[in-house]
This record gives sequence, structure tokens and C-alpha cells, in this order.
Amino acid sequence: MEPLKAYTCQNSDFIDHVDVICPKCHKKALVIGVSTNASREEQEEKVRFACHSCSYSLKLANTPKTLFYRTSRGKSVYGRILHLNAPIDPFFGFNVWYQIDSAHGLLWAYNEAHLSVIESYIKDKLRPRSNIFHMNRSIGSRLPKWVGIAKNREYLLKLIERAKHKI
Repeated sequence: MEPLKAYTCQNSDFIDHVDVICPKCHKKALVIGVSTNASREEQEEKVRFACHSCSYSLKLANTPKTLFYRTSRGKSVYGRILHLNAPIDPFFGFNVWYQIDSAHGLLWAYNEAHLSVIESYIKDKLRPRSNIFHMNRSIGSRLPKWVGIAKNREYLLKLIERAKHKI
């Protein structure tokens, strides 16, 4: 099977399993997520956080919601905000495990599969454009410009390899 290409997938394709830094022990932990089209009920039921090192765990349903607004009749409307396209997990806001500080800026990934797609984008010398609708949402279009520059290729690939073996 051919690996996913950065110009055909989006960051949100990788939020079903997000490797994060545990806020208690600072070791690798896991957020089990759902797709962006999941219903609120499905999010509340299925989204979870677990750290195998310190046994800290959370269920999204047990965390506070954000106040969106108050109606003219004084009723408060609460909900959840997904934090997409940022170096934090979309559901709880914990820092992602795969954060790579480079001389040019921060490069991050939700999980190892996401990191592999970014790596294949960097390795790919020819990055064809596709006629896929909403192409600007692809990972390749969301990466900083310095990631795609040929002179940074070897440097970034070394940093990614190091990040894959981070304990």
C-alpha cells in the first residue's frame, strides 16, 4: 500500500489517535479522538486521554465546556472548541509529543503516521498539484514555507528521524 501523500490528506485526518505529553508526568500519553464530522454525543462518549506511565486519565464528557454566549433571555450556551492545525491535541489542548524545534521554527505532528506524511513531503522532490477540491487544506499547503525548501531537506529529515526515536 502506498503511503499517504501530504497533498492528498489533511491534519484532521490524524486526530483519531494523538500522541501527547502527559500534563502530570511529562511522558508520552495518548488521546483517542474522533473525526471532525462526529456528532457532539459521539465526541462526548468516545474522546479519552490516558497516560500509561502515571495512570492519569480523562474523558471528554467529564471536562468543562466553554461558554459560547448568553441569549437575550439569559440562557447560557456552552460547547466545545476543536483546536485544529496547532501543536496541541484538538480535544483537551495538551501539547503534542512530536514537536521538533528547528533553526527555522517549530515543526509538529499529531502522531507517527502524521510525522511520516510530513517526512514524505520533505523527501519528495516533485510535489505535484492535484485538482482536489479545497486543496488549501492539505498538509503540504499548511506546512511553513521553510519546510519545503530543498536546502533544509537533509537537516529536517535528521530532526524527524531523531523525533521518531524520542522516548
